[in-house]
Amino acid sequence: MRGRGFAILLALLGMAGATGGGSSAPPRPGGLHGLWLKAIEVHQRNRDWYPERVVILSEVLSRGGQPSSLTEMVFRLRLDARGRVQADLERSQKNGEDTTERTRSKVTIRSPEEGVDPGDDTAYSVSLTDSPFAAARQGAVQAFATAERQTLFGRLCRRFNFTYRTAIVRKGKTEELTWRGMAWLDEASGVPVKLEFTFSPLPGLVRSLWSIYLYDIESPDRWVLKRVSMTGSGGFLFIRKNFRTTTTFSQYRRAPSAPRHGPGAAGQP
Repeated sequence: MRGRGFAILLALLGMAGATGGGSSAPPRPGGLHGLWLKAIEVHQRNRDWYPERVVILSEVLSRGGQPSSLTEMVFRLRLDARGRVQADLERSQKNGEDTTERTRSKVTIRSPEEGVDPGDDTAYSVSLTDSPFAAARQGAVQAFATAERQTLFGRLCRRFNFTYRTAIVRKGKTEELTWRGMAWLDEASGVPVKLEFTFSPLPGLVRSLWSIYLYDIESPDRWVLKRVSMTGSGGFLFIRKNFRTTTTFSQYRRAPSAPRHGPGAAGQP
């Protein structure tokens, strides 16, 4: 089912968004709330971390919500001489069968800026660049604090509703995307703890998509993306499948202080 391939792809593209209820407080002068400004600073300080290991677990679900197909892929990431992230497929399994060699010959690693054919479930993109917390992208962001608070992982967090206008290039044409979502920020420090989202428009074969980003906040001097969970449905005409994908990022390293070039540069979780 091609929707499965989509789930894997989108988990690595770093796309986000989703709407939620609740009253919104007006932003501070300058258009951004104080906690959101702190989140931007956190992002800025941690841009040069990159994971050396990425594990993707992708499931196609039956009508009862049970996995009918299970695929696991393990990627190793490294920096080349120009400071760009390169990805190598280390291991691939489908329903318990080793498919590493067969999959390695099919998988294409490319930057999301190159675009991906919606019908191509052998193309995977590894990117940690696009983020609603990137300082240079705040002109495309609208973020509003709500009155809702939750304790997440031992931290009192405040919920923000946000939209983020961005774009990718697909088949030589620029496609605009809007992230619509909720961000949960630590009320004391502004550290982003969790994102929940969808985005529009969805790819052609995907009918629904819900994503959750969780960040590693255990170390006071490091903030990185830890896990992306995605659930959704996709298909063609009357054939509809549900899917669930979990992508984990680990073994983070800090990139050397060297000039980076282009959109493939490492380090923006």
